Amino acid sequence: MLQDVEDATTSLSQLNRSLGEQSVEGLSRGLMVACIIIPTFCILLFLLFCLLPKQRRGRQDEIHRQLLTHAVITGGSTGIGYSIARQLVQRKCKVISLLARGETKLKAAKDELEALAKSIGNNETKICIYSADITNHSQLLGVAKEVCTMTNYGACENDQMLVPPTLLFNVAGTSSANKFLDTDIEEFEKLMKVNYFGSVYTTRAFLPYMMNQKLKSTIVFTSSAAGQVGIFGFCAYSPTKYALRGLAEALQMELSTHNIHVQMCFPPDTDTEGYKAEMEAGKPEETHLISESAGLFQPDEVAKKMVLHSIDSRPAFAVYFGLEGWMLATLTAGMSPVHTFLDAICQIFLMGILRLISLFYLKDFRRMISKVAKEKAE
Repeated sequence: MLQDVEDATTSLSQLNRSLGEQSVEGLSRGLMVACIIIPTFCILLFLLFCLLPKQRRGRQDEIHRQLLTHAVITGGSTGIGYSIARQLVQRKCKVISLLARGETKLKAAKDELEALAKSIGNNETKICIYSADITNHSQLLGVAKEVCTMTNYGACENDQMLVPPTLLFNVAGTSSANKFLDTDIEEFEKLMKVNYFGSVYTTRAFLPYMMNQKLKSTIVFTSSAAGQVGIFGFCAYSPTKYALRGLAEALQMELSTHNIHVQMCFPPDTDTEGYKAEMEAGKPEETHLISESAGLFQPDEVAKKMVLHSIDSRPAFAVYFGLEGWMLATLTAGMSPVHTFLDAICQIFLMGILRLISLFYLKDFRRMISKVAKEKAE
């Protein structure tokens, strides 16, 4: 009997010791988790509230109402620019001003947009068209003055004073693809004149008026995936889109004390007239093989995302498309501003692994180029 009591006592002691050890172990594990979670949580809060730029003040619907006051779109008669105008009509933007060279296409675009507005019961949107060459700075200065200050709007047929643009979409551009030595030197100058200086001239013409108004505004520059990574055949095209990145980063710093946000968009290949013309002009096979890995996007798909980001309460600096677009935007973030919490986290924690993945992409690109070279040599 005594032996049974001693055995029970021993068993109880061992049980208590075991429970105690488990409690200590559990407490230690809990403390370790807390030591990881709490600092991480504090860092994330610091990132969100201190390091990221402040979001636009006001209710979301009020922000949308202000930004959808007046949109100016270069290259607005066709392609992505025209699709942006369609998206804005659907969101009942008060005034949409289209800038392009061809009057015939501008008038056709105006008629189609007005028909779209009527079909959805939108009686609020006014469509204005202006024939302008974005490579002609003096002409753009005159157009900007007409758009922003005059009461006689001609094609707009509107008696009210028009406010400066609250959304400025620099979309007009052109491209060509060829090997460096097979590209005429004039083509380098032409692409830089249209793609880079065209955006500089347009923004320079409209910005003084935008800075004098109190409404929230967004300036959008349209770059390209080829403005994030150099691609075979784009020796003339890529530098013009890279240049826009430097312009946008510098300009957003200058305008940080104003109510104007600067945004960069990096569309991949998009099914537009320009893309088809590029293909018909004899796009190198290597260029086609590399660029097609990101897929072919539709203009409405690209335009919808561009518009949504331009009117966001915390608008992103870099707007990307698809998985490859996200990876490129993360890898090439550099010292550019980041406004969204998720993008900031990805850039902080995933840069290394994405760089490793990019090496596999680059190896595959070299394989494609080598394969085409062998086929041509045979």
